Amino acid sequence: MITKILLPLLFGTICFSMAAAARGIQADSIKKLTAHSKNHVRIQMLPDSTHRPKVAVKRSVIVPGLGQLYNNQWWKLPVIYAGMGALLGSAISNYQYYKRHLTVYQYYRGMTAVTKDMPEYQLYTDYKKIGITLNQLESAVNGAQSDTQFYYLCFAGAWGLQVIDAYIDAKLIHSYTMSPDLSFKLKPKLHLQPVSTNTFSAATFTPMLCMSVNF
Repeated sequence: MITKILLPLLFGTICFSMAAAARGIQADSIKKLTAHSKNHVRIQMLPDSTHRPKVAVKRSVIVPGLGQLYNNQWWKLPVIYAGMGALLGSAISNYQYYKRHLTVYQYYRGMTAVTKDMPEYQLYTDYKKIGITLNQLESAVNGAQSDTQFYYLCFAGAWGLQVIDAYIDAKLIHSYTMSPDLSFKLKPKLHLQPVSTNTFSAATFTPMLCMSVNF
């Protein structure tokens, strides 16, 4: 009789002990995993002292976009090459327009004898037929020259901007941390507003909402 009572109790005690041990092991595993995750995040948040801004600048000066690749920001390359390509294409197009119309302008001025085998002869005869004047042609030449210089300057400026962009990003990677844990908290608060600095008898409480940001 006593054996029948003790055996179930002993079996239950063993099962309970095994379950408790399993829960303990699981809890320890969770703690270790959490600690490992925190350490992993902390490692990711540290600045990369091996990342050199000078290297990013040198690469961007030599070839546009190489500094961005060094900073692992490959998605900036289409933007850089699309913008600089458009500026360079506009500069070349305006320069070709300028050269053609400068040749026709010289024909208008009678600087050279015009023959059919000369370059831009067809353009010259077309302008003569529709009545383009010398002043109009001079304005077109000057405008094309100004536009060419403007687009070349913009191209050089875009090259310089991508160098600056590569340097700033490399400097942030090298020197500063940016936590992936961006959060904020809202908390109600009562703010004491005394009417006079000498007495709080007429003081009033103003409800406020405080926000704290963690980044």
